[in-house]
Order: sequence, then structure tokens, then C-alpha cells
Amino acid sequence: MLRATVVYLFIGLYVVIMAPIGIIWSFATKNNGILYCLARFCIRVAGWMCQVNVTIRGREKIAPETTYVFLSNHQGNFDGPVLFHAIPQNWKALIKKEMMRIPILSFVLKHAQFVPIERSDPKRAHTSIDLGAKLLMEGHSFIAFPEGTRSRDGRLGEFKRGVFIMAIKAQVPIIPITIRNSAKIQPPGSFAIRPGCIEVVIHDPIPTRGLSMEDRNRLVQQARDAIIAGL
Repeated sequence: MLRATVVYLFIGLYVVIMAPIGIIWSFATKNNGILYCLARFCIRVAGWMCQVNVTIRGREKIAPETTYVFLSNHQGNFDGPVLFHAIPQNWKALIKKEMMRIPILSFVLKHAQFVPIERSDPKRAHTSIDLGAKLLMEGHSFIAFPEGTRSRDGRLGEFKRGVFIMAIKAQVPIIPITIRNSAKIQPPGSFAIRPGCIEVVIHDPIPTRGLSMEDRNRLVQQARDAIIAGL
């Protein structure tokens, strides 16, 4: 409990102090790269404080200067930060709309062009998917958790189709990613953080060039099979 309290206090203070500096710098330089550098530094320090190590396999499968949709299973709160560490690209993300209610962080996410999605409203969700596809076509990689929420039993949940529609519309490849052991570090619903090692397995890219909407279910199954193979 003490470890988690200290880590969350550090992250909160870091965001309050450094986020405004990063935003001002990015406005002045017209480059959001500083926001990603600050986020990765915060994640590295928080990981050291938590005594959490990350091992990564398959990073060489990510080609430089190539736009991807990275799709991962979702076990716990550490999954997003782990992907920041594991993926050697700056990316945008599909995020829950609730995250846009967090002071300061919401402004950073909006400035970095993260896309909130409201799955309970199909019309707004469709608009978010179209925006994500547009950003993909402009060359911005994305990450998403196609389960939509954290697994409570460690098993892979059903995948939402929206992010696959994005990938097909933009004709960019999908890279499935398996995250292992993150639920042991901090199980869903738990405040305490336990030391340990998280494993990340990056799978072969799945091409979408030439695919149409009729292929989306097959694409979902391919990505799902790859992630399951790594669990």
C-alpha cells in the first residue's frame, strides 16, 4: 500500500508540474515529441519505484517509419505504460471517454490527439473511428485494447470491431501484442502494487492492404489467435 501511495503521488505531482511545461514547449515548437519524452521518463521512474521489470520480445518486427495499429490484451493498469516503454514509436490511442474528465491529463491527451470513444453511443463511436482512420492515413500509429476493458479472470475477452474498421479504412497493418503477468503486479480493483516482471511479446504484422469491410471478422480472428498464442 505504501509503495502504491508513493508512486501515485509522484505521478500526480509529475503531471501537474511537467505537463504544462511540455504543452507550452510543444506549442512553441509545433512538435508533440516532448510530451512522449516526458511520459516515458515518468514511466521509467515509476517502474523503478515499483520494482517492476519489463522484458520485450519481437521489437525488431516493428519497422521504423511505418504506420501500425498496435492491439494488445488488457490485464491491468500497467498495460498502457508498458506499451509506452515497449513500442519504439510515438503513437496515439483510442481511450475511454472517462479519461477526458481527468484535470490536466485530459488537456494533454487532447493536445496529443488521443481519440476518446463512447461505445454506448454508436453515432459518436462511429465519428471517433472515422477520426482515428483519418489520423492513421496521415501517418500516426495507434494503440488500442480491443477487449475494451481489463480482464477480470485473465482470459481474453471478446474484441470490439471498431479499431479493425479503422485499420481497414486506412489500409495499415496490425501488430498484435501479448502482455503477460501485468495482472499479478496490480490486479483489477486493487490499489496495492507488487514487484515483479511483465513480459511483452510483439507478434508478426498482419497486413490489411486490399481488405474490405467484409474481411473484418477474419481480421479480428487473426489478431485474436496471435495474442492467445502468446498467453
